[in-house]
Amino acid sequence: MQSRLELWQLNYFVAVADELSFRRAAERLSITQPPLTRQIQALEETIGARLFERDRNGVALTPAGSRLLPEARELLASADALLARARQRATRNHGLRLGITTVFDAALFTWLAPALQAQAPEIRLLQKRQISQQSIADLRRGALDAALIGLPSATGELAVEHLFDDPLVVALPAAHRLARRKRISLPELQADPLFWGQRRLNPAYFDHYEAVFRALGYVPPRVPEPADHHVLLGLIADGQGVALVPSSLQAMARAGVVYKALKEQADLRIGVAVVYAAGNPAPALPLLLETLRARYRPAPTASPGRKRPPLRR
Repeated sequence: MQSRLELWQLNYFVAVADELSFRRAAERLSITQPPLTRQIQALEETIGARLFERDRNGVALTPAGSRLLPEARELLASADALLARARQRATRNHGLRLGITTVFDAALFTWLAPALQAQAPEIRLLQKRQISQQSIADLRRGALDAALIGLPSATGELAVEHLFDDPLVVALPAAHRLARRKRISLPELQADPLFWGQRRLNPAYFDHYEAVFRALGYVPPRVPEPADHHVLLGLIADGQGVALVPSSLQAMARAGVVYKALKEQADLRIGVAVVYAAGNPAPALPLLLETLRARYRPAPTASPGRKRPPLRR
């Protein structure tokens, strides 16, 4: 005699109890009737009580069977729920792959991994720091699940959710003639070499700001912008030029460099967006999106008697 209950035997028992027919239960379970009968008998031996009465009128539950049935259903439901949770954890353990643009200070999104793990400890956030266009290319080939990018960028068919804007500020040598001013107008920097990225790195971004510069009458001499922000700040401290950088980068203090607000701030700002492929099956992607929306796009407080407007997508 077996020493413990088997879940699959309980599943057989519930099928017979539902159908009150060994033949119909066997059809439902896609097995033949003799092995079903044998397993019910084995279950009865393990429990030490008959579960069904069989006569010419059909099949009926015994009192012991009637007491076992709700407990068996509950145990099978718990087992199904446990399996679903285990499968979800196993899928999530592959990690959520997130690209993060190098345009902004790396510390800007350090809150994200702890926030996700506080809600789902099994999530592993795999972060890849790179330029926006590389993240967009990786999304299209399935190498990333989502990306935080700078706008404008050519995103094509990808889903884009704008999160917030980061105004540009100017990084100047500390010895610059305008270094003591609180705010500077861009045309005042006309004679200073501007560290600026190449068009191939992000054509949409480059073309947008070329149009903005022309409208403002700002046509400075250009020098290639180094990819590493620390190198860039070193060159500025050395007096080799100025740069327009997101205000979040002011957290990178560097001796010999000062940051100044721009009077044309309304026209000079970088959008920050989360981008992903519609239909991406990554289980943790909805949680990532909800977490970002909650931080950067909280629903406004509804006025008395007025409905709260829906979240823009």
